[in-house]
This record gives sequence, structure tokens and C-alpha cells, in this order.
Amino acid sequence: MGHAMLKENPVSPPGRFRTEMPVGEILNRARVHYGRSIEDVERAIRIRAGQIEAIEQGRLDELPGRVYALGFVRSYAEYLGLDSERLVRLFKEQSAGVVKEKPELHFPVAASESKMPALWVIFLSLFASFAVILILSVIYTDDRTLVSEVPPVSETVRADLEAEKVKGIEARIPYGPPAPTPEQMAAAVQPPRQVQAPGIILKMTANSWVDIRDENGKAIVSKVLKAGDQYFVPDSPNLKMSLGNAGAVQVVIDGNAVAPLGAEGEIRRDIPLGREALQGIQKPALE
Repeated sequence: MGHAMLKENPVSPPGRFRTEMPVGEILNRARVHYGRSIEDVERAIRIRAGQIEAIEQGRLDELPGRVYALGFVRSYAEYLGLDSERLVRLFKEQSAGVVKEKPELHFPVAASESKMPALWVIFLSLFASFAVILILSVIYTDDRTLVSEVPPVSETVRADLEAEKVKGIEARIPYGPPAPTPEQMAAAVQPPRQVQAPGIILKMTANSWVDIRDENGKAIVSKVLKAGDQYFVPDSPNLKMSLGNAGAVQVVIDGNAVAPLGAEGEIRRDIPLGREALQGIQKPALE
């Protein structure tokens, strides 16, 4: 496993480690160990193949900048299930003075854009704004005058409306819903029962690479799921799953957790994702 490449230095400050191996070679060896191609990595973490090769081969001057290079190394390490924080710190030390920040480009503002507008333009704008405000105030004043001239409702019409209103209320009273019984009121305050979602759910207790493929080998999901994530497995036949950290994946079937699929940091490949297969799976013995 990739973590075995990094050795703790007992005389170094906490959080540092000693290795003569470049970060690019560590990533290359881990990728080859897992049987992944440059194209697989490119599709998974959305970094161009040329930049991945530049990291692995130490051609750091071809990377777009220090901030981007650190982000590339972090994503690549997480994809392979390595300790991304340690590799980023090691990459910072190894790339000091090699990967530089790209200079910012400042474009001059045209002289005409920085000048104040002519005085007559300012007066013309103020006059136009005043004219618009005056026209709008006249329009709204005319509208209010028209509304105020509407004649009031006659007493006869008002009496008929009140009578219809009272009649409608009286007609609805006999047909209202009955008062709830004590049993119904007690049932209403009961806490709702939690219904477990049916199906197969992967619950992540730690970070792990998860690769699920259909019977034709097409990838349905192929990425690092982080601690706290949940993934609902599609209801498709003959699905198979490979894990970079089997101990970090808790499988729940119709609300019931099954036995662990492996130990912390253990790699497992081609695990069937059917209900019967998962419920009967046995944790493999550690080598």
C-alpha cells in the first residue's frame, strides 16, 4: 500500500517524515499497484493526462502554478487512498523554487474611460430624470382621482350581501367536522414512526475509493466517497464493487446493517452487490 512508502523520522518535528523518493514516483507506484492507467486517473479526477504525467515524472515547471500543483497532488493522492496531507507537505518541500506562482496581468485602463463626462451631459441627465419623475407623478395622481370618484355601494346592495354572507355561514355549520375523540387526540401527538428506506445503501465511516460497475464493466460510480457520505446503490442486476478501504464502508440492506466487508485500509475487488450475496458474505482473513 502507498502509505508503506513513507517512513516516520523520529528526530524530525511532529507531522514531518523522511523519504528520498519524489512525490511523483510515489503516486506512480501506487497507480501501477492498483492497475490504473493515466486515462483512468484523468477521467476520475478531471486533471489532464499531460499534467498527471508531469507530476509523476517530476516535470514540475510544466504545471500551471504552485496553488494548482498542490491541488492536483491532493486530488491524486485521495483518489489512490494515500495520505494526502503528508504528500502535499512533502511536495511543498520538494517543489520549493521549482513551481512558481504565475504573475498576475494588469491591463491599463484607457485614458478616455478615466475622464469625467462633459458638464452638459450631467445637466442633460438630471433634466431627463426630473422629467420622468414629473410624468410618473402626474399619471399616478390621475389614477388616484379616478378611484376616488367611484360611487359608494348602495344600502340595498350592502344589505343583500350581508344577508347572503350570514346565510352561507349558517348553511355550513351543521355539516362541519365532528370534534375529535380523546383517542384521536392522543394518536395525533404520537411521534411519527421512522420508515427505513428500502434498498442497498453504502454509509461511509471514513474516506474510501468506491468503484461500482455493471455486468458489462461500465462504471456507475468511480470516485472517493468521504466520511459521512451515503450512496444509494441502483437496483440493477449483476453489479460488482471494488473498495480501496473496505473497513470504511458500512452496507445497509432495507434498514439492516450487514457484516463488515473488510478491515480498515483493506482493498477488496469484485464484491457482488446482490442482497443474498451481501448478506452471506464473510469477512476475508487478513494476510
